[in-house]
Amino acid sequence: MPQRGRNDSGGAVVKFVKRSCAVVGAVAATLCGFGAPVPARAEPMAMPPQFYEKVSRDGWHLSIRIDGETVNAVPNLAAAANSREGFVTASATATATGGSNPITDSLFILGYELGCQSDVSAGLNIGGTAGIGPSLALGLGNDIAPGASIGGGGGLAGFVQTVVQPGVIVDLPMTNMALNDSGQSMLDIDNLHIKADACGGDVTIRSYAYLRISTAEAHTQFAIYGEPTKI
Repeated sequence: MPQRGRNDSGGAVVKFVKRSCAVVGAVAATLCGFGAPVPARAEPMAMPPQFYEKVSRDGWHLSIRIDGETVNAVPNLAAAANSREGFVTASATATATGGSNPITDSLFILGYELGCQSDVSAGLNIGGTAGIGPSLALGLGNDIAPGASIGGGGGLAGFVQTVVQPGVIVDLPMTNMALNDSGQSMLDIDNLHIKADACGGDVTIRSYAYLRISTAEAHTQFAIYGEPTKI
């Protein structure tokens, strides 16, 4: 990128400084982005509503919906390069009508799925003194996961070292209840905290609503999912 200065005679001097990241192997994108700040949204993001209905094999007309969903990604409280956090709001509704066999058991869940691009929970070590220049090394040893290290050149002691593992996806059920006697259930979450720690890359979340019912003749379960978004 260009940088401006002045020479001894008072004239302007423009210097072009090239920034680069030398990488080896499949984790290049993750390692180059390690430690980069995540931009915060100016306001909560409104997510589109979701709706799904079906008829069970024993005649129950079932529907589930998610609406009023917002996701507010914020800078993490610890100001850590490997943590992400946000606040979520959503409403979910489930209904069951028209069946002849009584519902003997039911469960309705509203939650989120969270995906971490690179799990670094195996351990992160940061330390050392100032380095002359950046260096990066990646090697495959006896372990399945590759070991990666970033450090200062010139033999100085600065380093960041971690074991980069494959990405992970987890379910975060946030609230649940059974259908009432009228075959309805309503779930609401408002400004609840959601976070991911020890993640060395992008963190993506996706809402979901899940309904399960049982009768003497059938057991039915299904789900809907919101649009994915990054925090």
